[in-house]
Amino acid sequence: MSRAHTDAWPHIVLLDPYNAGLALARRMTKLGARVTVVESHAIVARSRGVEGIVDPYKPAGEQWLEVLDRLAASSTECVVLTGTDRACEWLVQKADQLPSNVRTFEHSDSAHLMLMSKERADALARSAGVRVPWTACVSNREEFAAVAENTPWPCVVKPVFSHEWRDRYGEKRAFFVEDAQAAELVAAKPLDDGVPMLLSQYIPGGDEDVEEAILVRLADGSYPVQFGCRKLRQYPQGFGETAVGESSALPETMALAQRVLDQAGFVGVAGVETKRHSETGERWFLEANVRLPGQWGLGDACGVQASRRVVASLCGRPVGPQPPLRAGVRFVQPDLDWHGVLPAVRDAPVRSRGGLAWRLLRPYLGARELGMFDPRDPGPLLALFGQFAGRRVARVRARLHSGR
Repeated sequence: MSRAHTDAWPHIVLLDPYNAGLALARRMTKLGARVTVVESHAIVARSRGVEGIVDPYKPAGEQWLEVLDRLAASSTECVVLTGTDRACEWLVQKADQLPSNVRTFEHSDSAHLMLMSKERADALARSAGVRVPWTACVSNREEFAAVAENTPWPCVVKPVFSHEWRDRYGEKRAFFVEDAQAAELVAAKPLDDGVPMLLSQYIPGGDEDVEEAILVRLADGSYPVQFGCRKLRQYPQGFGETAVGESSALPETMALAQRVLDQAGFVGVAGVETKRHSETGERWFLEANVRLPGQWGLGDACGVQASRRVVASLCGRPVGPQPPLRAGVRFVQPDLDWHGVLPAVRDAPVRSRGGLAWRLLRPYLGARELGMFDPRDPGPLLALFGQFAGRRVARVRARLHSGR
């Protein structure tokens, strides 16, 4: 269903949007804004009322500059937001080349790249006086061997830049290891490939102990958007994205996040993750994601009007006090969660599968945010299934061809 655009809003461009951008696109098109999605595959672009441009990222992303030039030329005012680290980094690097009527939070002197680097973000968080797990960065096998002798095992092994890892090795990018031998098995290949890695102290606790404060911070130090997501399940389990979560005020994590962002002088959208130590209850800083986080839709579902407030704030418009948060509103990403749910049910004893499936799927009941699985806007889900089916058919054909 098409909608007439209203001049009350700027032209919103979602560059490399991912799930977070889908939630924002849905909300802002309902409010009458013109929303254009630029992505590698036509998924978010299939959302109702959205204009889509399919343009895969290329080295240096020069074609994105051409796209933004063209979109800005057809707009009085244009804002650009993203849901990926790759696009965030690109916006920082290209900010000075963007048309004058394009507004972004990313600038050449912004704190985005500092917080994207786990090593630099940890150092900044320590300077803000918050608890940070012991962490060491290694760039080659010799550095790994020197550090491993004094590492407090068990640890988590992960890349310094998550988006660079994802492009090379896939979605799973954090690995729990008991000792140096297990860590070396994980880190050896990326280190040989020139990918710097981190060894980070493991904080005891499960998925339900991970919390995320999601905020928008402005240059004057104000926070026009702030809401929390308490994770119930992640994928991959233990160190992944939120598959099931619920809204919460999270006062301890929110205070920690603001200390880190204030210390950085950060301006923009951030999701700051912490973990509650399962034995002491202390919150430890894990990382800061400086773009629209995957749970962004929860900010609209729980009543704080996150999407309209971030767009207005980026344009410098007054937004007034944030509406109160409704705690306990659930967020589900079935496309992530089912990767963990289906194997768990399949591997359980036959007699207990029904009960286990019910326990795992019960949080879906009454969920207010379903990501791509929202039945009110089926286009993105149909596009996702279409791409999945296409890949499966291609693999079957390849196997049949190889067997001839």
